[in-house]
Amino acid sequence: FFNAMPFEVGDTIFLGDSITFEGSWSELFPDVRTRNRGISGDTSAGVLERVEQISKARPEKVFLMIGINDLSLGIAQEATVRNILEIVRNINNNSPETEIYVQSILPREAEYKDRVESLNKRLELSLPDAASWINLYPHFLDEKEMSLRPELSNDGLHLKGEGYIIWQRLISKYVVKDRR
Repeated sequence: FFNAMPFEVGDTIFLGDSITFEGSWSELFPDVRTRNRGISGDTSAGVLERVEQISKARPEKVFLMIGINDLSLGIAQEATVRNILEIVRNINNNSPETEIYVQSILPREAEYKDRVESLNKRLELSLPDAASWINLYPHFLDEKEMSLRPELSNDGLHLKGEGYIIWQRLISKYVVKDRR
């Protein structure tokens, strides 16, 4: 599908796993030419394998959220951080004018809390100047600050519509800024 639907220079790309994939980005940002490049079940290594297709298209902006499946699969956090940094380097090298936004991993069930927070902290501290960090995580926490707010999800991981509206509000200033 991605090969059949080529990019245009200046697109805004949403890149990640099922959480990204399930977002109706063109509806959330109707005045912005968006492309959804989320794949259900994807990992940081999977995004790394396909990032060149995206970077060579010279998008205006890339919004990346990846890593929750890495945690679920027991992939070492060091490997996930390394892959995400390589994704950022690839985009920056192939398309230096592209604005890159790395978004924090969202909370999920309470048993993931420490791992998600640890990976988010590592990512935030490791990002090069070529990318901007957007910390979505605290806005999705339940009142006990342990897991994803139950009203935003049916399964403790994937977002319902209300969750995407919160996400849209949090990133809107980045998506629409400097639009041509």
